[in-house]
Amino acid sequence: MIYKKIFICIVTLFICACNQHSSGNVTKNDIRKFAYNIDITNSTIHKGNVKKGENVGGILNKHGVSFLEIDKIAKLSRKVFDLRDVKAGGEYSVIFTDSTLNKPTHFIYEINKVDFLVAQLSDTIKVFVDKKDLVIKEKTGSGIINSSLWFAMEESNLSAKLVNVLADEIYPWTIDFFRLKPGDRFKVIYDAKYVDDEFIGIGKVHATIFHTNNKEYYAFSFNELGDFSDYFDEKGNNLRKFFLKAPVSFTRISSRYTKKRKHPVTGRWKGHFGTDFAAPIGTPIYSTADGTVVEASYTRYNGYYVKIKHNSTYTTQYLHMDKSSKRLWNKSKIKKGKKVSQGVDIIGYVGQSGQATGPHVCYRFWKNGKQVDPFKTKLPSSKPVRKSKREEFEAVKNNWLNKLNTISYPNEEINFDSIVSTSLNIKFHD
Repeated sequence: MIYKKIFICIVTLFICACNQHSSGNVTKNDIRKFAYNIDITNSTIHKGNVKKGENVGGILNKHGVSFLEIDKIAKLSRKVFDLRDVKAGGEYSVIFTDSTLNKPTHFIYEINKVDFLVAQLSDTIKVFVDKKDLVIKEKTGSGIINSSLWFAMEESNLSAKLVNVLADEIYPWTIDFFRLKPGDRFKVIYDAKYVDDEFIGIGKVHATIFHTNNKEYYAFSFNELGDFSDYFDEKGNNLRKFFLKAPVSFTRISSRYTKKRKHPVTGRWKGHFGTDFAAPIGTPIYSTADGTVVEASYTRYNGYYVKIKHNSTYTTQYLHMDKSSKRLWNKSKIKKGKKVSQGVDIIGYVGQSGQATGPHVCYRFWKNGKQVDPFKTKLPSSKPVRKSKREEFEAVKNNWLNKLNTISYPNEEINFDSIVSTSLNIKFHD
């Protein structure tokens, strides 16, 4: 009994000693704190916004950084991000080793929601760009058109940025978004991007279905060539066509191609061999297909314009650009011989130069040297999924198809009986 009590005492003392030894090593310094991937455990952070007319040099000097050091920071930054591009309202942080706010150890400027520039102000000055942790979440959504696609997104609590993705990236060749009708509807599966639990934008759209004109338009993202993904319909046809439907993003057609129209300026009746897209001044204009610039000039009636040759058959022209387009031409070398990519290279900005009554771009289209209406002309399309990739495409398609079937439209119950694990039983023909 005595030995048992002694044993219990020894064990108790041992446990207490261990606890005392352990707790003696736990300090506040063991709870590390990080901001911008920098250890700020014993630091103080001063946050601010760049004021109008303020620059980084002035901000740093105000916090005790010498002009010699500022000059070195400016030179180093040009390799990764030119600090002269800092804009009023931009967020910055200055990190100090303590609360006395003496000379800082780091200066951070938030380039955007993800990227930030770090100037390390130690003995050896270093400047580099780092990134915040980006979280990708797969999301689904649906909507019914009552007035416009934008309002349908808003009513379904979806990001309006999805409008541009659907209209400009997925369906610009197949759906005329200027002619949507009440009752048209859509489902979509996409990636949403978050930083610090804040939604910052739309990532990849994986699959979508758009019902309009009594037809369902499927789109499935599929990486066929290994470098980027295209969108294909349920039959494996590429949704990307040779030409975009419009040279500007999601605006309205104010005047269509016609052989007889009363001119709004002269009052004369004559043909209007182009399609007018009304848009605010400064709206970017894109080439509707890959091609080579053959003219970038100005005339009294056309105003500032660009003409592009796409191949031996097709040529397009874009009229009434804003005068600011000239600066773009000089900067981007938009001139005769310049190659431009479909929907990527900006060739000018919407204006009302020349004989125009309001801001718009007049889009003209030639086939075999004759002006035609692109909306009534059969245009070439891209190739379907290759035979060697069709089995892989089927698997990808069916995965997203099953997920689309689980999405209900607003005020509609999901019919789980419609969800299938097999393909649409569509046969391909070479």
